[in-house]
Amino acid sequence: MVVGRLAPTPSGHLHLGNACAFAAAWLSARARAGRVLLRIEDIDRERSRAEVEQGQRRDLAWLGLDWDEETPRQSERDYDDALARLGARGMTYFCQCTRADLRRSGGVYPGTCRDRGLAEGALRFRLDDAQQVLVRDRRFGERSERPASFGDPVLRRRDGTISYNLAVVVDDIRDGVTEVVRGADLLGFTSVQIVLWRALDAPEPTWMHAPLVLGPADAAGARSKLSKSHGSMHLAAMRDAGWQPADVWRLVLPWIGVPNTDSLGDAIAKFAADGGSAARGFDPQRGPRGPIELDYDQSVACPAPGSVVWRTSA
Repeated sequence: MVVGRLAPTPSGHLHLGNACAFAAAWLSARARAGRVLLRIEDIDRERSRAEVEQGQRRDLAWLGLDWDEETPRQSERDYDDALARLGARGMTYFCQCTRADLRRSGGVYPGTCRDRGLAEGALRFRLDDAQQVLVRDRRFGERSERPASFGDPVLRRRDGTISYNLAVVVDDIRDGVTEVVRGADLLGFTSVQIVLWRALDAPEPTWMHAPLVLGPADAAGARSKLSKSHGSMHLAAMRDAGWQPADVWRLVLPWIGVPNTDSLGDAIAKFAADGGSAARGFDPQRGPRGPIELDYDQSVACPAPGSVVWRTSA
């Protein structure tokens, strides 16, 4: 059975990019009679806020993104066993490099502390410099990546905080997740996570990356990933401005190949009618690969329903 998950991080409002990725995850699982899990990814306790989480739950309910089970939140989990297993295999080492050191090396960790034999510091995962990993994505197809090009990832920070790099893999393994769906900005880093899955002797999930959503261009003509810096284009603000769930889905669902559809339930019904079964109806290859470029009037607090336009070059 397909097991997917919705995994919001309660540090900021959900926006259209989140809605796109969550819809892809939900439809992929539901179209194949699978299960959908909810997991609150609050591993960063300093940034996680209870009121943001409650707002995210309201957003999910408003859009019809339901789930079959809520699994333990990250702040309630223990990752020591996974760290011990990796350490026993010689796959981890301590590092005392600072952020300034990392900046001086160009932003990618060069393995400075790999062979220093340190007894304390941040704990990093040792990658094979020569290893190539084949990433099979249901939307973007196959691509070969060299995980070491991202640098050895931190698993536990110097202050003892578990990093997202480790937590998300361990959580998916424990929760029985069989398909990971998220934004295309994480497509390249998937190779690193595949190595972690294998190091923990877990069967690798299938992967699907939803198109990246970019906000309007700035004064220099550059676009960046949709975020709070683009004003009140988060779901709660859109709801307050009069948007209905159907307005959101008519905008977002074409990005994942489901045009002219007002709800997730209508999408499932349409799949069954068009393909003879919902499983055949949802095709991750449909729709643009992105990125999706949004344009709207930024002089207003929140654009009105129907006033947001989008385009893509791929």
